[in-house]
Amino acid sequence: MKNNRIFALCYRLAAFLLCLAGVLHTLGVFDGRFQWKMMLYYTIESNILIVLMFGFLSAKTARDLRKGGVAGASSYHERLTAIAMLSITVTLLLFWALLAPSMPGPGLLSYVNLQIHAFTPLLMIVDFFLFATPGKMKKQDPWLFALVPLTYFIQSTVLGFSGFRYSVQGEAGSRFPYFFVDFDLLKGKVFLYVFFIAVFFVGLAYLLLWYDGKRGRKWRRAQAER
Repeated sequence: MKNNRIFALCYRLAAFLLCLAGVLHTLGVFDGRFQWKMMLYYTIESNILIVLMFGFLSAKTARDLRKGGVAGASSYHERLTAIAMLSITVTLLLFWALLAPSMPGPGLLSYVNLQIHAFTPLLMIVDFFLFATPGKMKKQDPWLFALVPLTYFIQSTVLGFSGFRYSVQGEAGSRFPYFFVDFDLLKGKVFLYVFFIAVFFVGLAYLLLWYDGKRGRKWRRAQAER
């Protein structure tokens, strides 16, 4: 299946549609009440990144299927794919570790919530480990990956101190999107949360780098034996 482009294309198109539906539903598009402020949450931004990634991968796979036939690899821009995968993995882990415990049961297990916080991350993780050629990551990549959450922290801080207020279902809420970046609630302790999240993120990236290198060496040996 890994080298079957029809399977890869079907997987990626299905993932693209599922992830897109999750984003549109969360933004209220299907209910006729577009909530644009929801686009400024890390969860939605990372989900939009995955929608774009699956769209890009689907287009590339369709092109190679048309030009090169069914058999062959469907791996493209592996480092970029790794950034997207790791960014949405952070959404998965932080939500279920820090935010989910305070959410009510029915909302927590709704389809839309599971789609953007569980299914979308898992679809991207499976795609990366199933289709991406291993061994492509570079030693400096973990620090480059850290730019994604750092950029979001800067964004949320600037918006918060400029007077912007996030809203859910039309009701104005906090100036900050999550409690761990809420200066009104935690004051200077925000930097402790950000520090530990950054350490966790970079550590996760280094773990991925190590595992990708290990898989890459095994893959190259298998290729040499053919």
